[in-house]
Amino acid sequence: MSIGWITFFLVLLFIMVLLAGLPLAFSTGSVAVLFTLFLFGPDTLLLIVTRIFTMMNNFILVAVPLFIFMACILESSGVAETLFRTVYVWSGRLRGGLAIATVIACVIMAAMVGIIGAEITTLGMIALPAMLKRGYDKRLALGSVCCGGGLGTLIPPSVVFIMFGLVAGVSVGKLYIAGILPGLLVASLYSGYILIRAYINPSLAPEAPPEERNIPFKTKVRMLRGLILPGFIVVAVLGTIYLGIATPTEAAATGSVGAIISAIVYRKLTWTMIKDAAIRTMKVTCMLIWLFFGATAIIGFYTLAGGTDFVAKALLGLPLGRIGILVVMQLIWTILGCFLDWIGILLLTVPLFLPIMQDLEFDLVWMGVLYCLNMQISYISPPFGPGAFYLKAVTPDDITIGEIFRSTIPFLLLLIAAILLVNLFPQIALWLPSTMIK
Repeated sequence: MSIGWITFFLVLLFIMVLLAGLPLAFSTGSVAVLFTLFLFGPDTLLLIVTRIFTMMNNFILVAVPLFIFMACILESSGVAETLFRTVYVWSGRLRGGLAIATVIACVIMAAMVGIIGAEITTLGMIALPAMLKRGYDKRLALGSVCCGGGLGTLIPPSVVFIMFGLVAGVSVGKLYIAGILPGLLVASLYSGYILIRAYINPSLAPEAPPEERNIPFKTKVRMLRGLILPGFIVVAVLGTIYLGIATPTEAAATGSVGAIISAIVYRKLTWTMIKDAAIRTMKVTCMLIWLFFGATAIIGFYTLAGGTDFVAKALLGLPLGRIGILVVMQLIWTILGCFLDWIGILLLTVPLFLPIMQDLEFDLVWMGVLYCLNMQISYISPPFGPGAFYLKAVTPDDITIGEIFRSTIPFLLLLIAAILLVNLFPQIALWLPSTMIK
């Protein structure tokens, strides 16, 4: 059977199994086993098992449960509430100060937590009620929480970067540092949009009451103590990677210790919290590992069948040129993001696109940043944008999922503008990694 027909039947069966309701991990794994047995026989399954074992034996994967554990501890420690209150006090005189404070808090939380679900639900419970209480436009408030929370994909310590680095064979430390400036670029575009809209139409974001605007400077400085612990955790994670002191895995362990210390300082650390964080870490990690098993199996089969060369020749043969192929790859990521989770897309597409990236001499660190930017679109766009559903879980009943998706449209356009800028000016992502201490 030719590789073209194998590709057709593989995709057809995969879609049918997904529509039947089988989880993605088991869909990919079962399709891989069936096609391997049918085309190559049972002995070839050992090659796929060996491929999975080799990938799972990578030490960098240890960082995944450590970062997830850190996020779970921080989510329950009260850091987010203190952080939001401090940032708002300093931005309170600005029009739209609450929404801007939300975006800034999302950036700092992303640098500590790196998990979108934790960010959106936490700030959805803290920042959204505060904005609605002060008469903020509902769409502006919803959009700032939903899209600001999506920055966890791009700003390190993002789990997405760990998986991309593992699959593409790129330094996770460089990917982490490369995500900082693009993440700040997106956050700046969001904040600028909120500020401009609030000044053009003041009714969208009423001024803070006098008691919140006229806070003494000494009190504001005193409240900065709320940023000491978050700053310590960010420096412990990113600073040690940038300075070459620690690997991402070691930095993840340091961050977990910092999260526990912050919980102790806020007097929230209990045995129950640690137990719950450990159980949640185990569940999320197991889900990721099963997805890794399934995707590695199906890509292993497809590579054996000659699929990698087939995809590379098909894309390179398009009369689009180097830039056109780059656009096509990103469009595929964005379209798949409407239906699949980021890890499924990464594990299914990056091994196929990797030879193309290398052949066209695209910088893989830059491609990792572009991948994360495109995945941010998938988190906030319909029909299955998980960010919107995370937010819906903590909003009042009168707010519909449709309103949340509509609120993300202006921010989605700004995100696309940021993607265009990083495409046109790769140094936005690549300059900071070039200054790292080896």
